[in-house]
Amino acid sequence: MHIAALSLLVLAQLQPLPPSLIPLDSDEGRKLLVESNANRDFFALSSQFLTQRSTSYCGVASGVMVLNALPIAAPDAPEWAPFRAFTQDNVFNEEARKAAVTPESVARGGLTLETLSNLLRANHADVEEVYANGSSLAAFREQAARVQASADDFVLVDFLRGELGQDTGAHWSPLAAYHQASDRFLVLDVARFRYPPYWVKAEDLFRAMNTQDPDSGKSRGWLVVKPARGAPPRIEVGSMGHRIAFMATGAISVVFLLGAAVGATLMRWRMKKAARAAASA
Repeated sequence: MHIAALSLLVLAQLQPLPPSLIPLDSDEGRKLLVESNANRDFFALSSQFLTQRSTSYCGVASGVMVLNALPIAAPDAPEWAPFRAFTQDNVFNEEARKAAVTPESVARGGLTLETLSNLLRANHADVEEVYANGSSLAAFREQAARVQASADDFVLVDFLRGELGQDTGAHWSPLAAYHQASDRFLVLDVARFRYPPYWVKAEDLFRAMNTQDPDSGKSRGWLVVKPARGAPPRIEVGSMGHRIAFMATGAISVVFLLGAAVGATLMRWRMKKAARAAASA
């Protein structure tokens, strides 16, 4: 690569999208979202949108976005107590580590379909793995579009950027909407320092998934994620007013119980004193 091109990459904050991709933050991109009848996942995921913490954490960040959008209980996040949330740290719980999915393994080579599935399952998600070379464009389009229009299930895609005309490298991101007339899916790219969210043709995305992952020796593909059967439900934290009222009620109850205990003790003492006085009379 030329030195000038390398310098641009070092200085770049965002890379330009190729003409085949439509940025969400454009007149056409916003129009596609408004016209889409399968955009329910966009609203659930956009409130949980985050950036991958390192270049190998695209799968982790994508999984965390989906886990936080699912109606399941999140683990403790000490830095945000008393609130709970999945983070790119606590998602590596004991079950994930038993499945050999650790921060160290991700740092070495990212996540394959199988290892990201294991990470999600360790956090109370049900996951369907679909390898592109064992499926078809029509099957992908039908399943992914259906998921975009329904609640509490999401699609994560594993694809090769070069097949979309982007810079090199494999990548994970969630899908957020489908526009039927243009046959495009909205990709919420978790590498926000690199590319913005964009609309991509279904056939182009399928081709980018139908490539071999050298780490697994299998093709790339997609995951359909939903809550696991029996998953603990999300814990809602009340508003500050409710929490203050709850604490005040608890404090009043404690004071009342202490008063009752002290009153009962005084009553017994007086009765004993009266009994001793009567006996000595």
